[in-house]
Amino acid sequence: MNKDNENLTLHLRPRITETLSLKIPVDTLESLAKIADSRDISLEALLKFYIGQGLRQDLTKHFCDAEGK
Repeated sequence: MNKDNENLTLHLRPRITETLSLKIPVDTLESLAKIADSRDISLEALLKFYIGQGLRQDLTKHFCDAEGK
């Protein structure tokens, strides 16, 4: 193993959060729960992952479009 990697630590900064109530169709929620279970993660973690992934894609597109103008 590379000795440089042994000294790496991950520093996460705390972020302010807010609770959100969201209505999701039952069949969609069941599908999400199955995917979360297959990935061995919580449903909440999967939802955060999907939201973050979509947000990064949209922000990237937004900034690329803004630079092209």
